[in-house]
Amino acid sequence: MPSPSLYLPDPPLSPPEPVFLTKAERDARHPSLVSYLLPTHWACYFINDDSSGLEDDEIAAADDWWQETFSHQSASCVDADEEYGFTRYHDAAGYCLATDCTVYRFLLSAAPASPVGAPSPQAKP
Repeated sequence: MPSPSLYLPDPPLSPPEPVFLTKAERDARHPSLVSYLLPTHWACYFINDDSSGLEDDEIAAADDWWQETFSHQSASCVDADEEYGFTRYHDAAGYCLATDCTVYRFLLSAAPASPVGAPSPQAKP
């Protein structure tokens, strides 16, 4: 009768993640993706940081919506659907009247957000 052998796996290639993480640490490791129904004319501004096709009041409305929505976390717009339609009810109703809207997706993490058009911090020499 063959003797039973013991199998011990090799140690993991990377160290295991800590068991107890704070919410900020969990959010930083696993950012989440959220979707909003927003005006289509904000797409270039949110995705490419290009405000050239917008009026000053449209830029201000987009910045105000962004600041209110992402005031406690960092966000970046990663996608907008190509399909859109005219609607009166959307997620930016307090900032924009009825307009063509599409679904935008934002990647979130725990750090506070800066407004879309805010200049990036300059590196010190």
